[in-house]
Amino acid sequence: MKREALEQVVEKHINYIEKHSTKLPGAFEEEDIHDLRVNYKKVRAFLRLVQLEKEAGQLHIPDKLKSLYHHCGTVRDWQLFMAKIYEEGIAEKLPDCLHRWHRQVLTYKEQTVHAIETMHFKRMLQGIIKELPRQLQEDTVKQFMHQKIAAIHILLLAADNEKDLHSIRKQIKDIIYCIRIFEKDRDMPLSFQGFMSEKDLNDMASSLGDFNDQCLAISLLQPSYINKCNDEEQHILRNLQMHWLHQKEVRQRQLLYEVQELHMEHAF
Repeated sequence: MKREALEQVVEKHINYIEKHSTKLPGAFEEEDIHDLRVNYKKVRAFLRLVQLEKEAGQLHIPDKLKSLYHHCGTVRDWQLFMAKIYEEGIAEKLPDCLHRWHRQVLTYKEQTVHAIETMHFKRMLQGIIKELPRQLQEDTVKQFMHQKIAAIHILLLAADNEKDLHSIRKQIKDIIYCIRIFEKDRDMPLSFQGFMSEKDLNDMASSLGDFNDQCLAISLLQPSYINKCNDEEQHILRNLQMHWLHQKEVRQRQLLYEVQELHMEHAF
């Protein structure tokens, strides 16, 4: 892949991030937050790949863009959490907590809007582009995939908790995003032999993502988030926390077994 093509990939996804960021203030639609974060992760994965080229400069995600990504993630986490509260059918029993949570989410949204207002996308894009190498060689792509698969194998040797599952998911997602960039953006399908299908990778990443959301929801039931609610509501939330923890433990055991069945070989 030549320098011009590398620039086009980065520019495309940075432009998508800018597009979705301009739509966020006011509505904060879940789809816009999701698409912004996906394009961020595609750029991040692609830069991790291109950084392996000998001629690459200091390729990294700018701090302001990283901050925007994390602010959007916080809003997303709370949106998903409160949606789960309503799904559990207990929202009407938690008026005090819901009021406090909605005010907290409003603060997170205001922080996100401020992060958007401080962004200079064109300047940031040019800063990334100037560090790109003249080309991305096929051997570099193979090296990147080998490193990701090796990292997964190492994690699998002692995987026994949610942190390990989250780390495995991040490695899988980097692989998926790079495959999609080559196939969708550049119409250059990557050839894999002895490698699990993209569908299987997606299915596993999706399962691990759902589990990660489950863990995040539980983390928002920690004392620091619920202690200011009245005693009756705290009691309801502690019971919910115990229920969710049980579900999480069951799902974690299932996933730790399923990831051991991953068929990922160093063959390209």
